[in-house]
Amino acid sequence: MYHAVSDVLDDPLAVRVSDFDRQLSDLVEAGYHGATARQILERPGDGRLLHVTFDDAYASVRNALPTLRRLGVPATIFVCTDYAEDGRPLAIPELDRVDARDELRTLTWDELRELADDELIDVGSHTKTHVHLPQAGDSELHEELGESRHAIEDHLGRPSPFIAYPFGEEDARVREATRRAGYLAAFGAPGTSLRLDQYSLPRTGLWRDEPADRQRKKMRFSMRIASELSRPPRRLLRRIRD
Repeated sequence: MYHAVSDVLDDPLAVRVSDFDRQLSDLVEAGYHGATARQILERPGDGRLLHVTFDDAYASVRNALPTLRRLGVPATIFVCTDYAEDGRPLAIPELDRVDARDELRTLTWDELRELADDELIDVGSHTKTHVHLPQAGDSELHEELGESRHAIEDHLGRPSPFIAYPFGEEDARVREATRRAGYLAAFGAPGTSLRLDQYSLPRTGLWRDEPADRQRKKMRFSMRIASELSRPPRRLLRRIRD
């Protein structure tokens, strides 16, 4: 799980371009294989599959493309669809600490459409406005989940089966609403789930200036968890393949 990929933004959310390249190169050299989000769901016990996600759809994720293409690693960019209308900087209270507002600029629909033409890149929902989903009322929850998915499909002309929960926040009500909104699966934040639940898939988060040994420990832990997960029920596999 990444957010921004920038040498300019000095914030935990923004990994340096060289660090991003080194991290993925090290993983591929260690035997990890690039996989799509669907392949991750189809093979949950394979701890060597590697899928990259970018939350918030910052414009700087384009800096990651050369590495993804060189290594052949698929990625999903999760976009807050209201922001894609004009690509304005993501404006939420949690980011008030950031002075370099231009570095929070988000990708527009035209830019997302261009990126999605690359077979390695998919675009998923991060809701409409980056809302705290467990705190949302039923109507707001329905709009944030459903309207964001439809906006992606309308603008990009392809299905949008995946979502990443803003802040990684979810509960039983949110997971059920996500299922009812038509998503195939949802991604949580690091450490939010160790269960085999397609609507709360755990991720490994990587951050700026994080010690390399800590990152290696994270990846080893992720491999152990993946290897312990049983194969999903046949019903889920049928949904994935459909």
